[in-house]
Amino acid sequence: RRWKSRGRIGNRDSIISHDSKSELVNIGAESQSKNLKFVDIGSGDGRVVFRAAREGTFDVSVGYEINPTLHLFAQFRRLVTPKYWSTTRFYCRDLWNTPLNNYNVVTVYGLAPIMDRLGRKLEGELKPGSIVVSNVFPFPKWRSCTDLGNVYLYRIPDCYRENEK
Repeated sequence: RRWKSRGRIGNRDSIISHDSKSELVNIGAESQSKNLKFVDIGSGDGRVVFRAAREGTFDVSVGYEINPTLHLFAQFRRLVTPKYWSTTRFYCRDLWNTPLNNYNVVTVYGLAPIMDRLGRKLEGELKPGSIVVSNVFPFPKWRSCTDLGNVYLYRIPDCYRENEK
């Protein structure tokens, strides 16, 4: 499905938008270290990871994909694009067995059935101030801090519903 631009990249890449860029700049400014790390869970062919690397906000942009064919395609794209050798990484791994505590920004295009479990995993692993961006499917027990249509932006720990007054 293709969306109109509105400052976003087409298709699944819309999770990185001009609207969410200001949030990413904010976490960069607030971070004590300059080592910002980006991860795309279910990175597919790697286009979101490459977009994050192109933005220049992150020291490293990482993609995790369980499908070996898509993983190999992303690795091939990385191989033929030397510009991103030092700033991108791709791993063929199951997200449930992958620690995410070292990342400042997490993006996901997860289907509705996994979002509750993934929310619990992220809540247990991400540091305060981290940003989670979900495309199309919201986390059922989280509160989005920005309304971007089908893109949900969350800041840890402000997104947890128990923090509501």
